[in-house]
Amino acid sequence: MSKLKKSNLATFTTTAFSNQAVVSINHHHQQQQTSSASCQSTTTDKAGCFQAPPQIQKKKRAALENISNSSAGLTTLSTAASHHAHKPAANPKSDQSSSNKKSRFGASVFGSQKAAKPTTTTTAAAPSNNCVRKAGVKKSREQEEELRSDVACIEQATNELDLQKEEQPEQVTGWTDIDAGDDNDEFTAADYVKQIFKYYRERESQFVVTKFLNDQPHLNKHMRSLLVDWMVEVQQQLEFNHEVLYLSVKLLDLYLSNRTILKEKLQLLGGAAMFIACKFEERMPPIIDDFIFVSDNAYDRKELIKMEIEILKTVKFDIGVPLSYTFLRRYSKCIRADMKFLTLARYILELCLQDYQFAYVHESDKACASLYLAMKMAVQFESDNAKQEIVSSQNLTATDWNETLVYFTGAFLKQFVHLVPAMNQLVKMAPQSKYNTIFKKYSHQVFHEVAKVSCLTDAQLHHLIKDCQLNSIGSQSSQ
Repeated sequence: MSKLKKSNLATFTTTAFSNQAVVSINHHHQQQQTSSASCQSTTTDKAGCFQAPPQIQKKKRAALENISNSSAGLTTLSTAASHHAHKPAANPKSDQSSSNKKSRFGASVFGSQKAAKPTTTTTAAAPSNNCVRKAGVKKSREQEEELRSDVACIEQATNELDLQKEEQPEQVTGWTDIDAGDDNDEFTAADYVKQIFKYYRERESQFVVTKFLNDQPHLNKHMRSLLVDWMVEVQQQLEFNHEVLYLSVKLLDLYLSNRTILKEKLQLLGGAAMFIACKFEERMPPIIDDFIFVSDNAYDRKELIKMEIEILKTVKFDIGVPLSYTFLRRYSKCIRADMKFLTLARYILELCLQDYQFAYVHESDKACASLYLAMKMAVQFESDNAKQEIVSSQNLTATDWNETLVYFTGAFLKQFVHLVPAMNQLVKMAPQSKYNTIFKKYSHQVFHEVAKVSCLTDAQLHHLIKDCQLNSIGSQSSQ
C-alpha cells in the first residue's frame, strides 16, 4: 500500500472517529459536515469534494487532541507517543509494533470518550481535567526523581567498578620493573610495551564472544571440541606458530557468535579461519591447496575462498585480536619464568581453547589464571617428586600473585581465581579425553613432557581458594 493511500486511510479513520467524539462541540461543524456530505453525493468532481472537509478535520483533530491530552495528563508523553506511532515502519516487525502502539494509544482516547456523556460540553469537564492534569504532572515529577536517583546509583557503582579494575592495580606499590634491563633491546620495545598491553586490554571489549551455542541449533560443545582438536593437529602438521592456532579459534568463535551455521560447514569454517590467521601471523603463509589436503578434500577451493570472505565480513576485517597467548608471554616475564615453566602454562592455556566454557572468557583473565595455576602445580609437583626434572619453581622470582603481577597484569587475584578450578579439571581429565591431541602434543620431549605434571587435588584446590578469599597476596583485601 502506497504512502498516499495510507495517509488517506488515516484521514478517513480520524474523521470518522472525531465525528463521534465532538458531536456536541459545535453545531456549526455539523452543518458544514452535512453540506460536505451532500457535495460528495451530488458532484462528479472528486477533487472538489475534498476542498471543504480538511478545514473541518483540522478543527476536529484539534478538539480530539485536547480531549486526549487532558485525559492523559502529560502533554509531552502524549506527543512523543503520537510521533512514534506515526513513524514510518522500517520492517514488518517494527510495523507490527507501531500498530500495537497505535491501538494502545487509541484505546486510551476511546476510554476517555466513552466515560464522557454525549451531552457534556468541554466547559463542564474542565475541572475534572485540571485535576487529572495536576495528578499526572505530580506523578511524572515523582517518576523523574526516582529515575534520577537510579541513574546516580548506577553511575556511582560504575565509577567504583572502574576504580576497582583499572586504577587500583596502577596504584600498587612494591612492584619491580621487569623492563629495566631491556633499554638496548629493540625487540622488546621497552619504551612502549606498557602502553601496548594496556591498549590490548582495552581492545578486548571489542571482540566479545557470546554463549553462541544457545543460538546454534545444529551444533553442540562436542562438535566444537572435535573441530579445535583437528585444528591443533593441523597446526602441528604444517608447523604453524602458536599464534595462528589461538587466532583461528578466536575467529571461529567470533563468527559463531554472529552467524548460524550447519554442522556440515563447521570444518570448512575452521579451515578458513586458520587460513586467515596464517596470512596474518606467518611470514610465509601456506597455499590454499595445503588446507584442502589436510581436510581430506572435504571442501574445494571456491568454498574455502567464499567462507574466508564471510569470516572477514563478519569481523569487519578487524583481525588484530588480543590473544591470551600473547598476554601469557608478557605476564610470565613478571616471575622470570624459564621455558619449561612457560610450556606448562601454555599447556593449561591450550586446553582452555578446546573447552567451550572458556570461549567467552576474556583473554587476559585466561592468561592470568593459567599462569597462577601453573605456579601452584609446579610447586606441588616439585614437593611430591623431588628427583623429577620436568619443571622447577626454583628459578621463579615468585610463586604467589604478588604486587609485580598485579601492576603489570592489571588484575587482582580475586578477579580470576574462579577460573582456576575449571582449568584444574581440564588438566585432570586430559589423559582420558576423547580429544587428546593437546595432551599427546605436550607429552612429547619437544614440549618437555609437561603434560605429565599432575594437577592439584580437590583438598589442595579448596585450601587455595579459601586462602584467596581470606587474605591472599595480590587480592584487594590485602592492599
